Amino acid sequence: MSLLPHQRVRHLAMTFLGNEIDAATLARMMPDSWPIFFRSRRPWPAQALVMPHVVRGESVLLATPTASGKTEAAVAPIFQRHVSFQRDQLSVVYVAPTKALVNDLYVRLDDYLGIRFPCAVQRYTGDRHGFRSPQDAFCLIVTPEALDSFQLTRPRALAGVRAIIVDEIHLLHGSARGQQLRYVIDRIRHASDSPKSTRDNFQVIGMTATIDQVDKVRSLWLGENSTAVSHGAPREIELDFVDIPASVPKDPARERANALRHWLDTSGAAKVLVFANSRNVAHALAAALSSALSETQWPVHLHIGVLASAERERVEEAMRTERFGVCVATSTLEIGIDIGDIDAIVLSDPPKSVSSFLQRIGRGNRRSEICRVVAFRDSVDTESVFGALIDCARRGELDDVHEYDRPSVRFQQVLSLTWHAVRHEDGLKREEIPSLSGGADHADVVDDMLDMGAISNVRGVLIPSDEWIDTGDERRIHTVISAGSGLPVIDTLNGNVVASAARHGHTGSLMYIGGKFKQLHGGTDGSMYLEPPKEGLHPLAKLPTTRHSEGLSRVIVWAIARQNGLDPTWWYWEGSSIVTWGGAIYNRLLAALFEYAQVGAKCTANDLSVDGISQRNAINFMQIREWAEAAQAKKNLSRTTAKHFVESTRFLSALSPDLQAEEAQNSIPFPSFLKWIGQCKGIRT
Repeated sequence: MSLLPHQRVRHLAMTFLGNEIDAATLARMMPDSWPIFFRSRRPWPAQALVMPHVVRGESVLLATPTASGKTEAAVAPIFQRHVSFQRDQLSVVYVAPTKALVNDLYVRLDDYLGIRFPCAVQRYTGDRHGFRSPQDAFCLIVTPEALDSFQLTRPRALAGVRAIIVDEIHLLHGSARGQQLRYVIDRIRHASDSPKSTRDNFQVIGMTATIDQVDKVRSLWLGENSTAVSHGAPREIELDFVDIPASVPKDPARERANALRHWLDTSGAAKVLVFANSRNVAHALAAALSSALSETQWPVHLHIGVLASAERERVEEAMRTERFGVCVATSTLEIGIDIGDIDAIVLSDPPKSVSSFLQRIGRGNRRSEICRVVAFRDSVDTESVFGALIDCARRGELDDVHEYDRPSVRFQQVLSLTWHAVRHEDGLKREEIPSLSGGADHADVVDDMLDMGAISNVRGVLIPSDEWIDTGDERRIHTVISAGSGLPVIDTLNGNVVASAARHGHTGSLMYIGGKFKQLHGGTDGSMYLEPPKEGLHPLAKLPTTRHSEGLSRVIVWAIARQNGLDPTWWYWEGSSIVTWGGAIYNRLLAALFEYAQVGAKCTANDLSVDGISQRNAINFMQIREWAEAAQAKKNLSRTTAKHFVESTRFLSALSPDLQAEEAQNSIPFPSFLKWIGQCKGIRT
C-alpha cells in the first residue's frame, strides 16, 4: 500500500532509528521516498551533502546560492532526528531575522507537517504570541529578539531543545543582533535538559547564501567541531538596462516610473519586484508608479520597514495571489520570503554591496536557472557599478565583514537577566551570571553598570534602576536595535497604526499606502493621522531614515578597476590625492591613519581615493601597515574617527564614556583592512 506524504516522512524517519546513513544511501532514497517539500526546487545534491552530517548530530553551516533548498536541507534531517530519538516536546528552534520571514516559514512548514502533527510547528514574534505548549511540538520559529524574551520568561518551554537553525546568517553576522543571538543560543544550550540518548547531540545549523570567510563564520557561530558544506554555483544573471533620459530639471522617481511603464508594456512580465536603496526613494518611486500605471492591469504596492506589519503582510499576500503586480521595496524583501513567482527584479539604483545585490536578484525567477534583472541606467558610472556587481557575483567575490565585541550588547544581556530575576525570582547575585548566561560573566560591563547606576548591589543582589525596571516591564529590553525616531501614523478610518513618519516637515504631506494616497495631519497627542487627501498639490511625506550608506565596498571598486583595464592592487598619485581602489570604509580608515601619522591635516575619503595629503614622500606601504598595527594595539584613533565605524545600538548611550569608546575602537575594521593592505603591491609614481 502506498504511503501518504506525511506517512512517508515518518516511515523514512523510523527506518533511520539509531542508524547512521551514508550519502549514497540517502541520495538513492531522497527523490522517491520523501514528499515534495523535502526536495529542492533546484537540483537536490545540496540536501544529499548536508543531510548525513545533520543526521549524525553534527553542527553544520550550509552555504549555497539563493533558492537552492536550504530550508528543506536543514529541516528534513532535523525532523528525522526528532522522530528517531522519540522526542515528545519542542526540540527545534528556527531563527529567522525578520517577522515577515518567520510568518512565511511558518505557513510553509505548517502546510507540510501540520496535517499529521497539528502542533508540530509554532511561531513566536513581537506580533504573534500564539505558542501554546512545548508538549508534542517539533519546531518554534522566532526572531532573535523574540527568542531572547521567550528564553528569559519561559525557559522550561525550551528545556528539550536539541537543535537551533539560524536562517540567513549573513544578515546577522557582523551585527549587534548576531552577537545577541549567539548569547541567547549559549543560554539555551546551557539550560537544556540532558537528552535520553547520549547520541542526541545539541546542534546548531546555520544557513547562508552570501557570506565570505565561511570557516571563520562557522567557527564563531557553530563551534570548532562543526562542519561547513558549500554547494552549487550562482544562477546565471540576465541583465537588461532601461535608459533614463538626461532631463533638466530632473525628477528621478517620475523618470523611472515612466521608463518602467514602457518596459512593462513590451516585456510580457506580469509581476515584478522593484528594489530601492532607501525608504524615501522607494516611497517616491511607488507614488510615481501609481500614476504611471493607473490605467493598466498592474497594481502598485509598497513594502518598507516603517509600514505596520499588517500592511506589509497584505502586500506579501497580494503579490503571492494576484496575477499582476509591481511591488517597490527596500531591504525588507531581500531575504527569502515567498511572494510568488516574480518574473523580473528591477533595481532602481545599484546596491552598495555584493551581498545585497545577490539577495535582491535572487528573489526573482526562483524556479529558473536564470536571474532576470532590469536596471535603470542614468549614467556611464551607474552602468559601470552594475557591471562590477555582476563581475563580483560571477567570481564569487563577497564583501568583507567585520565582527567585533560590543559591550552594549552585553549590557542588554545583563540587564535582561537582572530585570527577570527581580520580576520573577528573588533577585540575581553576581556569581550567578555565568550559569544563566551560558558561561560569560560580563565582569567589565557589570562593573560599568554599577558605576553608572544602571544597576545597584543591594545586599549581594543586583537590582536594575527604576528606569530600567520600567523599560523591562514595557518589554523594550529584548532588542539591541536602535529605537526608531519616527512618529506613529494612525489611519482615522480604522484607528490602526499603519506606519511611522519623520518628526519634522510632515503635516499636510501625502503617504502612499494601501495603494492609495492619504494625507498626514498632526494630533495634539504627538501622533500623526491619515485622512483622505484634500484637493491641491501636496508634497510626499518624509519618512524616518536609517544610517547613511557607507558607499561602495572594496570588492565592487576592485571590479570597477578591472573593467577599466587597471590593476587595483597598485595605487597611484593624482596631485595631493592617492587613488587606492579601497572602497568607502577602508579609505575612510586610511584617511584617519594619515591624520594619525600627521601626513595629512584634513584628509577626506571617497570610494576610490583619499584626498588632502600634504606629505607624499612620507607614505609607503610598510609605514601604513605599521601605523595601522600601532593604532589597533593602542586603540588610540580619535573618538570622532571611531564613531564613523561603530554600529548604533539601543544601549550604547547607557554605557560609560570609556566603554562607549572601547566599543567604537572595536568597530574599526583593522583585521580586514590589514588583509587588504597585504593584497596590494605598492604605489606607482
